[in-house]
Amino acid sequence: MDYKYDNAGIELLLAHMNIEDIIDVVENLYHTKEEENEAGASFEEGLSQEEMDENEETVDDSWGQVTGGTQGTQQGNSCGRVRYGTVSDLLSFVNQISNMQPEVLQHLPEEMGVLLNKKHMGLKKGHYRIDSDVFLFPWKWTYKTPGSGGHVPKGSFGKVHLAQDTITRKRMACKLIPMEHFKPADVEIQARFHHENIAELYGALLWDQNIHLFMEAGEGGSVQEKLDSCGPMREFEIIWVTKQVLRGLEYLHSHNVIHHDIKPSNIVLMSDKAVLVDFGLTVQMTEKVYTPRDLRGTEMYMSPEVVLCRGHNTKTDIYSLGTTIIHMQTGSPPWVRRYPRTAYPSYLYIIHKQAPPLEDIAEDCSGVMRSFLETALERNPAKRSSAAELLRDEAINPPREEQPRCWSLDSALVEASHPLLRQHSQQPDTTQESSLYSEPEDSAHLRRKGSLYIDLGAMAGYYNLVRGPPATEYG
Repeated sequence: MDYKYDNAGIELLLAHMNIEDIIDVVENLYHTKEEENEAGASFEEGLSQEEMDENEETVDDSWGQVTGGTQGTQQGNSCGRVRYGTVSDLLSFVNQISNMQPEVLQHLPEEMGVLLNKKHMGLKKGHYRIDSDVFLFPWKWTYKTPGSGGHVPKGSFGKVHLAQDTITRKRMACKLIPMEHFKPADVEIQARFHHENIAELYGALLWDQNIHLFMEAGEGGSVQEKLDSCGPMREFEIIWVTKQVLRGLEYLHSHNVIHHDIKPSNIVLMSDKAVLVDFGLTVQMTEKVYTPRDLRGTEMYMSPEVVLCRGHNTKTDIYSLGTTIIHMQTGSPPWVRRYPRTAYPSYLYIIHKQAPPLEDIAEDCSGVMRSFLETALERNPAKRSSAAELLRDEAINPPREEQPRCWSLDSALVEASHPLLRQHSQQPDTTQESSLYSEPEDSAHLRRKGSLYIDLGAMAGYYNLVRGPPATEYG
């Protein structure tokens, strides 16, 4: 049977029905006896801080077996090989497993890893089992109407799944990277550097020849997903995203770190911020100029100096941000409208000869934003502005009366496109901290034993539903 979704009907429902009743009804649709038992046991068996510390001490005794070769992996032990640890412990772990022989990895009897976050991840006697202690399931996004399709976001050499801890009920993003593609660099920068505009890393787990990287999840999806679903963004939305990215870049660049892959798919939207993800190509410079052995980045967003392969610095990220802004303005990456992919399989020569792509700037771009882009896309890196300088630019600091009356990109879109909800959006914000994946202490009344949570802002704006319960298949 075909169903038609009436947007006006949903808006009427939102306006006249208690939203908590909606949550109860929808969750019950997916509520199973097995899930109830698991969820009940999870809450009843919730570990205290003292018990978590005891787990960590117990696991320390068997941690040395991780690098003990095949013989060590075959030893029976009631205690697992996952533990809480520091950033140093995590980096030591990823270096150890990256140096292990493939035949050893193929015969691991149990999972092993290091978790950085005791608050969000409940360790049980040295174990953190997939589909037992943490559920993974495909992450499906729908931005317009339910049933319009969805997909699992992908990063470099890995798929991203939605994860939920069975004890804490914390929702996280989990990136699966096959061991043959895994590099310690995939973890190092994200583990060592902490900033509100960098996705926080919670831990790493090795199981079934895949590295599972658990990190902060973004309920709004990536900027790329927004563009694919909703088309070009308006300038005030672009200003909001740009400022968030620049703050993250200013922090990274102050530590001589180059991200190397700034683009819409690597900018993820939270309820009140945007964060950078995918640090597999990131490097920390030890000199003023970094000279790579190979090309780093995504062609259409690459700076001319990266294409030239004669050395570059942190300014290459600024150029990539400029091309990303063009993509947000027009809905297409730079170059592709003038030079279609079908006729030009590579853009390296075009970038080398014709950069910057000023002709691709949107026609309705304001004068101050065009000036901002010309500065960010300056061909000569020495003349290109830094992240700190661009943060002070008037283009992303318009007069207060011209700024959107909102705290997040999603709520801005809702307010602009749904007059019915404007009155609600002008009231004190009580949902900002109760979005899809956050778990604040004051939102306990919104927690349920079911597996389906709803981002109210996304539901009102795009009817963005993440469907449950967790599946046993990961793709």
